[in-house]
Amino acid sequence: MGAADGPKDGLDPPSDPEEWSDEQWIAWLQATDPTPAGDPQRPVTIGSRLARSAGGSVLGTAMLALSQAIYGRRDDEVVVVVDGGSAPAPDADFEVHLDPDHPERSSVVFRRRPEPPSD
Repeated sequence: MGAADGPKDGLDPPSDPEEWSDEQWIAWLQATDPTPAGDPQRPVTIGSRLARSAGGSVLGTAMLALSQAIYGRRDDEVVVVVDGGSAPAPDADFEVHLDPDHPERSSVVFRRRPEPPSD
């Protein structure tokens, strides 16, 4: 069996494209296509093929950058807020005063510990 007989695993197409019929070319192309990752029952669409291509990645990145330029960056920062007691611990070396209405007025006061008496 030569290349003119049709596609086989590991066989390159013939040097003269006219040697194979359209059906042989289609069979060879289907045999050499990589299998798509994911669900084998799900058909590969133009949109999914574009999303996985280099051009699709560049286009997606450009669209995200344009969105950030127009609307600003999204605030995805996660903030954890814990309501604590307002009385400082008696042996704390510092005291924190927070002003939620005017954060620039918040302060931290550090206290010096008395030096132990020398013998």
